[in-house]
Amino acid sequence: MEIGNWFKGFEKGLERLSPEQRSAFLSECGRNCVNGGTLSVYQQLHERAQGDMDTFFQMANELPGVRGGVVEKGRVYRLVFLECTCKLCKKGYVTTPLLCECSRQSVIYSLQCLWKEKHFTVTLCHSILRGGTDCEMRIEVESQSSLRLPPYKKGCVLARVESNHTI
Repeated sequence: MEIGNWFKGFEKGLERLSPEQRSAFLSECGRNCVNGGTLSVYQQLHERAQGDMDTFFQMANELPGVRGGVVEKGRVYRLVFLECTCKLCKKGYVTTPLLCECSRQSVIYSLQCLWKEKHFTVTLCHSILRGGTDCEMRIEVESQSSLRLPPYKKGCVLARVESNHTI
């Protein structure tokens, strides 16, 4: 059996899962993926930013293929990946946008590792697999009183952060 055929079954299996089941399943995949190297990049950035979240997301612009931004200081951020970095997608094994939940889960896991005392809501605004030109996530820091920010209903096209960095 060719490995590409196996992944067709994987995609069909993802389709059969409820959104909650898919999140639980892909959270393990995302965790395993970022533990393979990406988390250490985020940890170094976190150290350089001295744990300051606003600085961290501004400094994310220094990472190749990544754009970060502060939407609302201390509360709302954006993280944009200029290309899909998933090796399963790059090699053509997986083409379903359902796999983007893995990326969303990896961002949640990474943020929780960096700021253990905080809780985050991460919304996938758009992705390359969904037809976008990049993958954008909106990150909301839940307040200490457990009040959640109102849902952002019109997508995540927020104030763009301009950068002179090239990748």
